[in-house]
Amino acid sequence: MTTNPSHILIARSSRSAPPHATLSNPTPTETHASGIFPRVSSSPPWFLEVEDKEVTDEEDENAEEQVASDPIEVDPTFKPDYSWPGSVKITVEATTFWGHKDVLVFASPFFEALLSGNWAETGRPSSLSSGITISVAPSTTDPELPRSEPDTADKDSDDWERSEIEPFVMSEDESEKFGSSTVDRARTASLEKLQGKKSAIRQHIAKEGKGKQRVDASQPSAVIQLKEEKASTFHDFLKFVYPHLNCTITWNNVEGLMGISHKLVVPSLQAACLDFLLTHAAGKPIKAMRIAEFFQEEELYRESSRFVLDNPGDRSDLELHTLSLDTLWKLEKRRNWFLERVLKLGLVSIAKEYQCCSTCPDPSNCARLLEEKWRQGYHASFRFGPPQPSMVYRYLRLLEGISPPLSLTHLSCQTCAKSWVATLFDRMFSLGVRGSGTDTAPLGGRVGTTGPGPRRHFLFCSLNDSKEAMKVRAKARETLYQSNI
Repeated sequence: MTTNPSHILIARSSRSAPPHATLSNPTPTETHASGIFPRVSSSPPWFLEVEDKEVTDEEDENAEEQVASDPIEVDPTFKPDYSWPGSVKITVEATTFWGHKDVLVFASPFFEALLSGNWAETGRPSSLSSGITISVAPSTTDPELPRSEPDTADKDSDDWERSEIEPFVMSEDESEKFGSSTVDRARTASLEKLQGKKSAIRQHIAKEGKGKQRVDASQPSAVIQLKEEKASTFHDFLKFVYPHLNCTITWNNVEGLMGISHKLVVPSLQAACLDFLLTHAAGKPIKAMRIAEFFQEEELYRESSRFVLDNPGDRSDLELHTLSLDTLWKLEKRRNWFLERVLKLGLVSIAKEYQCCSTCPDPSNCARLLEEKWRQGYHASFRFGPPQPSMVYRYLRLLEGISPPLSLTHLSCQTCAKSWVATLFDRMFSLGVRGSGTDTAPLGGRVGTTGPGPRRHFLFCSLNDSKEAMKVRAKARETLYQSNI
């Protein structure tokens, strides 16, 4: 209570209240329903009006180059001087990542196809050719001994490099001229130098003990450049797929991670992003709803719309215009549908329609007390502005938040009164037991799929409406278009 006193909470809730919404005038009017969501028109909502500012193309290019020229600080795992460096060089914007082929192959089918196929990114450089040219210099003291052109020896291994030894080749006439002893000496010297070169290479490879990659670490096995991604997003992606690193999903990177998970086909990353969005949708419901609409996520769209509809006055027009025209139309229709039923609840005469239990000693007194508490809860729903679905649920269905609370003489009368009010509320808003198939409402007003009874945030929109709802919305949109003309 010390951190959030009641007067501060009241001041926060009353910011969006219109001047006429006071305790003396709790009855809803048309002003409550209008002006909450932007006026839906035939023009796309994502064309926003911004301040006029003269910016040339050269300034835009210079700004983009300046942003791209600043590399980010990457984890030591993706640096070339790491104790076990990667062999795949990946360039994103101005940042270079050295990834490990096996990890990338198992992380994404995209990298599996890229690193195992005949793509240009994985082509062998000319410096890693398996052809070995061995030249042997003639070892003889005779200055008149002829020297032949370099020849090519057998291709024994990919790890051998070019040698500077030239082989000694002599024709039959030259052999007769110089004698067999001189030829034998030259051949012996040439073989000794050749065997010495091979043994030196083998000893060097055995000493390293880490294969060809460790012999020449400056030559990557693949060079990849991703032009459509951000360096920070790809860095978070690598931290997610590497087992010894941890990727923290926040509101700043969840949208980029959702996009890269779809592009690179990483279901585990997509599931982690959806789990974050579903559990944190109340923090930024507009952004969560926009992500759900773009990636066609039905559950996320439904859950985020609950919080948008529960506090529509707290959203700015600039933020709401990031949603599509169809989504804004759904929100407006659902809000108007809710307000119409709240008005109908205000016309219900509890004293005439309520019937207490059969064991009640005074049914008229119970009906009168229930009518009094019902009216107090109804007026409390409009105390600080337009009614919110969660507050209406609390005041009118649960009969909570009213002082003093409902207190009838007998327990059976108390139970019967609360059950009758809950049934009236559920019938008015077309609510039912979740998962039973009887909890449908116009324009996708289902409560949920699992769990007993409705939820406090019972009002929401569906991403894919039924054909009947789509026809009704199309007809209403056509009527609105004709009226604007």
